Amino acid sequence: MLRSAIHTCLSALLLLLGAAHAQPSPAAVTAVRPAGVYPAAAAPGETAWIFGLSGVAPEGKLNVGGQAAEYRLDRASGWLAFQVPQRAAGGPQRLTLRGAPQSLSLNVLTVSPGTDALVYVRPDVAKTVQTEYTRRLQALADACARTCPAEVQAVLKRLSAQQPPALAPLASPATGQGVRVAPLPTLATRAPLVTLTTLKAANLTQLLNPAARPPAAPSDSICSALAGTVPTAGLPLGQVLTLLELIFAGDLQTDPTRVGWPNQATDPPYAKMPPAQVLARLLNFRGGSGKGVTIHVLDTASATEDPFTYSGQYYTVTFTDRPHHGRAIGEIAQAVAPGAELNYRQVCEKDGTCSTLKTVQALCAVAADARRGGRHVVNLSVGGANPTRGLHLALREVTTLGVPVAASYGNRDDCARLVPGDRCNHYPADWTRAYKFGPAVNLAARSLRATMLFSVAGWDVATGQLATYNRGVGNPGVLTEPPSVQAPGEFWLGGYPYFGTSFAAPVVSGLLASWMSCQPGVPLLPLVTTPGQAPIAPNVVNACP
Repeated sequence: MLRSAIHTCLSALLLLLGAAHAQPSPAAVTAVRPAGVYPAAAAPGETAWIFGLSGVAPEGKLNVGGQAAEYRLDRASGWLAFQVPQRAAGGPQRLTLRGAPQSLSLNVLTVSPGTDALVYVRPDVAKTVQTEYTRRLQALADACARTCPAEVQAVLKRLSAQQPPALAPLASPATGQGVRVAPLPTLATRAPLVTLTTLKAANLTQLLNPAARPPAAPSDSICSALAGTVPTAGLPLGQVLTLLELIFAGDLQTDPTRVGWPNQATDPPYAKMPPAQVLARLLNFRGGSGKGVTIHVLDTASATEDPFTYSGQYYTVTFTDRPHHGRAIGEIAQAVAPGAELNYRQVCEKDGTCSTLKTVQALCAVAADARRGGRHVVNLSVGGANPTRGLHLALREVTTLGVPVAASYGNRDDCARLVPGDRCNHYPADWTRAYKFGPAVNLAARSLRATMLFSVAGWDVATGQLATYNRGVGNPGVLTEPPSVQAPGEFWLGGYPYFGTSFAAPVVSGLLASWMSCQPGVPLLPLVTTPGQAPIAPNVVNACP
């Protein structure tokens, strides 16, 4: 599963830098404007600030999720500074502080050292970004002088000394993917939301006026954007991401360049039994179709190889250098839908690190294929704590074209070491409710709606219930979004055991492909939690005659 990275919506991002404050009294912080958090995202160990609070002591304690941190007043800005706890849970975490509003949150970045900033730029403003990049940063640095924390001023100074990023069409081919490039659409020119002139003329209070905030996401296709990389060596990644979005408003958006990696006392059940036979026993699976449907596997495998290996233990079986991840995903999906065509798109490397850019490019390639016709399904047995902006927009691109997505829910190790009050996030699976559509259907006293994004949890093939390896199981008090469906997630391939939500997702991908080969739309797949009851209805498992 890919551990990803993105920030909260852009409207929240533009509540970022605090305004010039009057010198606060030692006892309290003077309220100047609605409270907010800067930066919108920060990694453990980095400094973040809360601004705009009144009646709060100048120093004390707050919580990031369930993790405690100490804060202190920065007198130059009037902001409350705190360090993100080293053990903070990844992704959006609620900030709690006595006297503060309940809406404060921080996106905790869980990315490996050396992760740079990825920028997406509208084609019609690419020249503006190139020519005004340094000048806008310098203008913001001037506006921030003497009224922002010293750390923020230092970041602006160092960032403005860099060259603007080189930009290339996001739809360019990426190594190992075989992406076919579609012509970029012509976009209508629109008035910029922020200009160099307004940056120079306005103070931060004016710049952050709610009337000046751009929409949460651009109306333009993410796949038409240009992309580039901003090196962040020695700079806090969260501040870089936030500052770049601020100076270019809705014309430039950001993500971290790396988004994580794929996941995954009795004898093992169904040892070395082919997946189709396992599913026949568990779900009364009689054999699927998938004819005329392409399953796109975005993972560690390309069309020719899969260099990923993994060592671990499955029940009492210890294994070393178990090969592949993406290739196993594809084999499971095709066992369910033998008539489907597989299209492997490598977005993760041998060491398991996954590229934000490659993932977005791969989804844009799927969108291009869907526009040319045919039926398509996407499997994402990858995910992570951070809600990556480019991934969300690219998923919108493919799902609005009628392409359903099966995403792994996340494994228990995602929540390791978390404490009560922490939120254990896993995207894209946790977006499933945002992709619901159509009228509600009443089923067993529940009101359900179909979704284009299936969050797939693992169903234990031995006990016939929610598997203990699922995210959040055995972590009392840790907050998680529920999955949308369960599926068997334990299989043997090539003499090796594969288990986890990564391997439950392709069961659903295969069932979706089989359904689409003979049925309209996508099936309704409710979450069945009754122990011993098959997790997926027979009319979906055997949809085709």
